[in-house]
Amino acid sequence: MFERELTKRQIQAQNTQEIIYKTALEMMEEKGFQNLKVEEICKAAGVSIGSFYNCFKSKNDILNEVFRQIDEYFKNSVMDKLKSGSSIDRVKIYFEIYADYNVDRGIEFVKQLYGVRNNLFITKGRYLQAILRDIIEDGQEAGEIIRSMTSDEIVEFLFIAIRGVIYHWCLYDGQFDLVNEVSVYINRLVKSITV
Repeated sequence: MFERELTKRQIQAQNTQEIIYKTALEMMEEKGFQNLKVEEICKAAGVSIGSFYNCFKSKNDILNEVFRQIDEYFKNSVMDKLKSGSSIDRVKIYFEIYADYNVDRGIEFVKQLYGVRNNLFITKGRYLQAILRDIIEDGQEAGEIIRSMTSDEIVEFLFIAIRGVIYHWCLYDGQFDLVNEVSVYINRLVKSITV
């Protein structure tokens, strides 16, 4: 099947969306997401309010895009790293990469995501969780991981704990090595799901 080339208008729309998105992320770190206004984003990005609403349905769509991008990152850049080894080793690698991804985004950015008003963390059906669920199910089939909990319950159990570590890192303003701390916690946590 042939891919159609984008028209100039489509390319311009993508560029505008990218400018708005990057501007919003920069401003989010400075002002906080809740304090950010669409009008301010548009002014800083040099676009009209109409252009904003052509790209995003609302300010919250910017957060949706953040979460879509992490799903894309895991899909396109991480999957190959999670194909070999025991399921327990793959769970450990998964969360080390997840922690590293948060560090790469920066403490101020992550602080904005970890507000109680952001319920996107509990959105069902995300690719990020599906990858981990598949690893857990592989481990259950191989007899490495307990079956007394469903794969979805184990995914939630692990994410609750690791998000807690990341939240703790935010509270301490990034003053400890997040990747190391997540590694310590995940090593403890996997003992509770190992057969």
